[in-house]
Amino acid sequence: MMESITPIFTWGQDRIFAGGNRDVVLLVEWKGNLPSENSRPSSHKVVARDIELRVWLEPHVTFKRCYGCEMEAGEGNSLLLKLGKIKTGQRKFIGLEFTTSSSVAGKYEALSLQWKYKKPTVERVRELPVKVLELEYAHHTRILSDTCCFYVEKHLELLKTAETVEAAEALRSKGQHSEAHEMLNRHADKMLLLAVRSGDPLLLKEAEMLYKQIGFEHQQRSKAVGGI
Repeated sequence: MMESITPIFTWGQDRIFAGGNRDVVLLVEWKGNLPSENSRPSSHKVVARDIELRVWLEPHVTFKRCYGCEMEAGEGNSLLLKLGKIKTGQRKFIGLEFTTSSSVAGKYEALSLQWKYKKPTVERVRELPVKVLELEYAHHTRILSDTCCFYVEKHLELLKTAETVEAAEALRSKGQHSEAHEMLNRHADKMLLLAVRSGDPLLLKEAEMLYKQIGFEHQQRSKAVGGI
């Protein structure tokens, strides 16, 4: 029987340098599947709820931060991510950033992950098999110049947008309007640069949205100052 969700895990880099501590990003993606062959794709019904992802870390991996979700510390060296619900055909993303300690060259297990969820009308929890992800350590110095793969970088920056907007709003609430403007502008510039380099329409749309927001808020601020 097909599961209600299909998860995909993508490391930002295929290999990391073995000599020293390194940061690495994991993009976690999951899709809501059709509940049955007879269901209409356009129905967009909730197919899974109370979704949780448990992540166990190997000793050489340390959790740094997450993007697009909130993390709870689990038992032992583990994390618990509560990810809500998902609808048919919907795709969701989160980013997890870790620091890895130095190691001898080779492939090593880094994370073990397990999904749990409930179907819309059933209380019984369904569990997916545990997935083990490996990381490859190498001593080739050219790895130091390797960049994050574009797919991971793209979705990581999209996830950062909501956090940036929220952080800018917090600055504005403290009267730090210039700092908030600069924060939004820097992120919009980065999104635009990525969009130009890649030709990705979603990144371009996101950058344009941020620039419009910056312009609108600047206009509102100017009116408020002018009315004093």
